[in-house]
Amino acid sequence: MSARQTSSYINHSALGIVFLTVFLDLLGFGIVLPLMPIYAQLPQFHASSAEIGWLMAVYSLMQFIFAPIWGRMSDHVGRKPILIIGLFGSAVAHLFYGLAGSLTVLFLSRMVAGMAGANLATAQAVVADVTSPDKRAGAMGMIGAAFGLGFVLGPALGGLLSGPDFGNHPEYAPFAASALCFCNGVLGIFLLPETRQAGRGGRQWVSPLSVDPWKAAFSHPMVGMLLLIGLLLTTGFASFEVALPLYGGLRLGWSLTTVGYFFAYVGVLITLVQGFLVRRTVPRLGEVRAASFGFTLLILAFAMLASGPGLGMLIIITIPLTVGFGLLSPSLSALLSRISPENIQGTIMGLYQSVNSLGRVIGPSLGGFFFAAHRAGMHGPVAPFVAACAMLVPAMLLLLGYVAPRHPLHRQRV
Repeated sequence: MSARQTSSYINHSALGIVFLTVFLDLLGFGIVLPLMPIYAQLPQFHASSAEIGWLMAVYSLMQFIFAPIWGRMSDHVGRKPILIIGLFGSAVAHLFYGLAGSLTVLFLSRMVAGMAGANLATAQAVVADVTSPDKRAGAMGMIGAAFGLGFVLGPALGGLLSGPDFGNHPEYAPFAASALCFCNGVLGIFLLPETRQAGRGGRQWVSPLSVDPWKAAFSHPMVGMLLLIGLLLTTGFASFEVALPLYGGLRLGWSLTTVGYFFAYVGVLITLVQGFLVRRTVPRLGEVRAASFGFTLLILAFAMLASGPGLGMLIIITIPLTVGFGLLSPSLSALLSRISPENIQGTIMGLYQSVNSLGRVIGPSLGGFFFAAHRAGMHGPVAPFVAACAMLVPAMLLLLGYVAPRHPLHRQRV
């Protein structure tokens, strides 16, 4: 075992560059995402509500398919080429988005964006490469903070560029996102370090239909169980993300502007939790206990949402909700990277992103379905929050009943 494996370390320079790369990538994504439903209704597209739903889902569907591909390739050819390809791919996708003259081209642009954005697991693999296991959750939290900042600033910038201050040109937002991703790719070429020696990952895998990476993952039972836990978590949270604006519009009279402000508030809280709280909490508690605490807070928050709160209470409930999710996401990522064999680290992180993307395909559909159930008298418009809570309980039980007893570091702490 090397000194790096037995000592505590962080390559702060590499981590800072990855943080900047992820932040700029997510900033570009955040610029275009909130505008998509309105953009797709422009006269040249005339997208129906169902088509808008598919336009939102196809991005995550492509990530589900391609995340394992990029993760496996990063094990084989190195992290840097995969990250650079993804950044330039996102630039091309956003450019097509702005130039699109038909709904078909708009769909193609989102498919390319999903394929390119699926390399995010490679950034997580870089974090695993440059940190020791005991520092990993905090480092993963910094990646989560980059996510949060991108989602806070991106929508505001996209709304500004598409508004009257810039002549009401909605195509300016995707053009800006394209330029941002292109510049990010150029910076990556010169600044991004390579953290993995090419060729160490074994046989290269590139076929979307191959089940080899899934076999590699499920040959390690704890890895497979954590992938299932991640799927349940993301599905439940994605269901909440879709249901909350619908609930706010029906019960609280929210406008689109109000929805934007509220999600900015959520983004700020998650950024603070993952950027500061995680680094101080997870090393003391350990990943399993931190994730268990996160599940507890999230389940309690969803249970309180099921009571049909007003705006004031909703603002308060959002605090334990974001703290819970902010602790859970990096803790599960760090735990997964700890138990994954080093030679397939990128593959496993790719699969984790893949199941998360699948959750972001399933979750919004379930959120919309359960919200519609209020018309049949099923718990009113809070039905999606009840359903999300029902998904998180078994996920927490799997963590405590299966993963915790088999995780040696957790047993040592008990």
